[in-house]
Amino acid sequence: MTWTETNRRWQALRVVEEQLRTSVHPVLPWDDELALIFGDRAGLVAALRYRWRLTMSTQLDTHLPEHVLEQNRRDLTARFRALREALDNAADDELGTTHAVA
Repeated sequence: MTWTETNRRWQALRVVEEQLRTSVHPVLPWDDELALIFGDRAGLVAALRYRWRLTMSTQLDTHLPEHVLEQNRRDLTARFRALREALDNAADDELGTTHAVA
């Protein structure tokens, strides 16, 4: 993958995350441009899951006391609530189950 392609993927992921963040009911967007970049919805979901894991692993300092680490984890999860909800819904779709919205 070239630098241009990598940059395009990361920019697209940032746009998707922003769309999810500002949506009342987060649903993964899909259009022709995303199809060109990620191939299919599963490719987009995989890229978003990777980005989420990368975010968690790079922003959580495991050397902190457990209560601080847990608070940081809660803060990150709250900040990325819409992304997590969309990924959970995508997982439910893959499994053929439904996801209850709280």
